[in-house]
Amino acid sequence: MNRQVEKIFQALGNKTRLDVVKLVLFEKEVSCQKILEQFPLSQPTMSHHFRLLLDNGVLSARKDGVRHYYAVNTKKLNSLGIDLSKLKY
Repeated sequence: MNRQVEKIFQALGNKTRLDVVKLVLFEKEVSCQKILEQFPLSQPTMSHHFRLLLDNGVLSARKDGVRHYYAVNTKKLNSLGIDLSKLKY
């Protein structure tokens, strides 16, 4: 379990990824398109950030038609003792 927590904190150690998590946490659920509009980075770069957050369980995703929506995986994070509710957007 320690390795899993370490990977989550590594994922959150990047300012862009932390800002994505703050945005999603504040909004509860956000479309990929809306997130992309908030950051001056290319779509492939943002996809890389999304992948790291998803692979490490920080975000969860659902697909509705062609749109992807992201939410913070608070259940998993809380089960590991990580509470992101104190983050401010």
